[in-house]
Amino acid sequence: MGKKKKPKYSLKQIIIYSIVIAGFITIGIFVDKKKEENKAEEIKSGNFKVYGIVEKLKPHSLKGKNFASRKDVLYLYYEKNDTIFHLIEDLPDGQIEKLGINLNDCFEIKVAESDKNVFEIDFNKKMDTLIDKNDFEYQIYQTDIHKNLIE
Repeated sequence: MGKKKKPKYSLKQIIIYSIVIAGFITIGIFVDKKKEENKAEEIKSGNFKVYGIVEKLKPHSLKGKNFASRKDVLYLYYEKNDTIFHLIEDLPDGQIEKLGINLNDCFEIKVAESDKNVFEIDFNKKMDTLIDKNDFEYQIYQTDIHKNLIE
């Protein structure tokens, strides 16, 4: 007579794992909302307006190592004090097409005085302006990977 197979996981283990996973998801949502609130607060406490130019578009990019979800990535730059600052903005998948964003489009951007990587783009304020970034000696990128993607 064969041995009766013992279930791989007990009901108690499945319940505990489910609670732990739900907790991580809840914490992730809370942290994400808190980041957005902090970003809005930094911009409110002090900002300057610039005009950012779209330098690269990556629609339908993979979100990290997750092959199931996607996002749109927008690469922009703006000029301040004879320096070009490069920015990266993640958008929900399909937003580039929905908003009709093209290369060299120009939008108004509010940048926090305290941190130049905290910004807000107004996609409703499209301008007919072009700043040639090659005219500027100093260029600041968010990361070296970002620099390699743009150059």
